[in-house]
Amino acid sequence: MRNRIAAFLTFIFLWYLIVIAGVMVPYPHSVLKKFIFLLIYPEPVLGKNLIEHSAFSLMRVIAGSSIAFMIAIPLGIVMGWNRGIDEFLSTFTEIFRPIPPLAWIPLSYILFASFSNPVQTAQIFIVFVGAFFPCLLSVREFARSTDRNLIEMAKAFNASDSEILKKIVIPSSIPGMLSGIRIGLGVGWMTIVAAEMLATSGSGLGYFIMVMYEVGGRTEEILSGMLAIGIIGYLMSTLVVRVESKLLRWR
Repeated sequence: MRNRIAAFLTFIFLWYLIVIAGVMVPYPHSVLKKFIFLLIYPEPVLGKNLIEHSAFSLMRVIAGSSIAFMIAIPLGIVMGWNRGIDEFLSTFTEIFRPIPPLAWIPLSYILFASFSNPVQTAQIFIVFVGAFFPCLLSVREFARSTDRNLIEMAKAFNASDSEILKKIVIPSSIPGMLSGIRIGLGVGWMTIVAAEMLATSGSGLGYFIMVMYEVGGRTEEILSGMLAIGIIGYLMSTLVVRVESKLLRWR
């Protein structure tokens, strides 16, 4: 805790030095004041406060990430358990995994153009892409590294493949699931902010920051949006880490 406080104070001190040196950024206390104001009152241009923008961004991240995890977790377990399926599907994962999620934006707008809300659907899809691969690979690696001695012992007692999968492989994959969820949420959160900047979504923290830039480079508002992004990302990561520590006390 002391190290974190020291790091925070060092950051604030350096920020003040940068402002004093003449860099065109506002003082930390000015940003904090604006941040608190925007949490309570709507920003006049967009008519929403930071809590509302954060809620829209979180909704898209939760939707896209949930779909990604529901597919990636069972698929990762199967890939880690069955070498043949892993070799077959790895061809596709290694082709699509290096493609940055934001590269899918133009295509996603075309694919979902007929939807009632194509922009939001495309943004949820972009989050899905960003969250899917980290979770898939994490679960696959943990499933693949299941203790072979346990599997051989289970086979010696005539355990079926489904029993081995349910009682040995899946429990061994739980750390990979939690790690994949934590990383996937982080990537999804970064992705949605960038996706909102590149589209007229009408809401979201990324959209808020971009509009504040376009209406005259309102630095305090931009930094307030960035502060909200950082706080929410930190809280999400902390929540998953705490859940992970409670579920994995046996490790």
